[in-house]
Amino acid sequence: MEHRTRVTRRSGLATLILLGAIACAERTDAIVFGAAGKWDSGYGAMSRRGTELAIAELNAAGGVKGRRIELRALDDQASGAVAAAVADSLVNDPRVSVVIGHLASGAMVAAAPVYDAGSLPAIATTATSADLTGVSRWVFRVVPSDSASAISLARFAETLNRGRAAILYENDAYGRGLADAFRRAYKGKIVAVIPMAVDQTQFEPYLAYVKAQQADLVFVAGTESTGLPLIAQFRAGKFEGDLLGADGWAPVVAEPSADGVYVGVPFAARDRRAAAQSFVKAFSARYGMEPDNNAALAYDAVMLAARAIGEVGSDRAKIRDWLAAGNSMEGATGTIRLGANGDPENKGIRITRIARGTLEPVEGQ
Repeated sequence: MEHRTRVTRRSGLATLILLGAIACAERTDAIVFGAAGKWDSGYGAMSRRGTELAIAELNAAGGVKGRRIELRALDDQASGAVAAAVADSLVNDPRVSVVIGHLASGAMVAAAPVYDAGSLPAIATTATSADLTGVSRWVFRVVPSDSASAISLARFAETLNRGRAAILYENDAYGRGLADAFRRAYKGKIVAVIPMAVDQTQFEPYLAYVKAQQADLVFVAGTESTGLPLIAQFRAGKFEGDLLGADGWAPVVAEPSADGVYVGVPFAARDRRAAAQSFVKAFSARYGMEPDNNAALAYDAVMLAARAIGEVGSDRAKIRDWLAAGNSMEGATGTIRLGANGDPENKGIRITRIARGTLEPVEGQ
């Protein structure tokens, strides 16, 4: 009997040691962040840099609650079908606590039901479609919706005192949503609304039509893939009106003829707030270039997710509840406070003008 008691005690001690080791492993194993986007695009590359910078800073500071963060980044090709498959892969990976992304509106719209069904929180960075507002209890974003941004863009366009506006848009979820929101918000006369392919490269016919309609302002709802050739060809064709784009146009600063183009963005590297300049300094030191809004939004999304995990741990449901509870954070792009519908509250855009390869904030905007 005494022998059996000693065995039982030794067995219990061994169990306690084993449980302690498991608990220790749970405290020190990595927290995995999923990420999804079209990484070979200009906006995707910048988003990836912002994501990786935030993770590097967090890990250098000891991680979150002593646990390192690891990144599982998957390419969704900005395709709805691929994005849904990517989301399914992340949902079914028990290591993943939260997803940063998706980037493209169409991809995020397609992935949202998968995250909803799989109960995995996802924080979109640059997906602006109004269709995402309230689409799922598990889907959030740190960027204003097209509806909110279009109001600011339309109001600014009206201050330019141009009488005849044309709208060009990439024929996808992002372009259609933004173009429609701008059209509804703009109080001036719209003389043309023209779709274009997302891989369009020839714009001389568009320029000829815009000139024929005597447009003196062209608002373009698109990305740099169409923006770069459009700007170059409109300038070469002597279009004398104003060109205005939204956040998808942030990378067009690389176009030599883009000086004078107006771009509405959630973040500009010339923002003088301390949090913004701290981010700009760190990003420039790491990558040798200035960050754009894509990088800043991704950076903020990672930091917001890390803040949630620091408060409530890495349980998916608890992260979701924290994000939806109205907790706020001062980020590179400003104060971030998410509403129950997943959208950031009281978060606007800055109107900038391209000057010598940079986005300079427009005074009074």
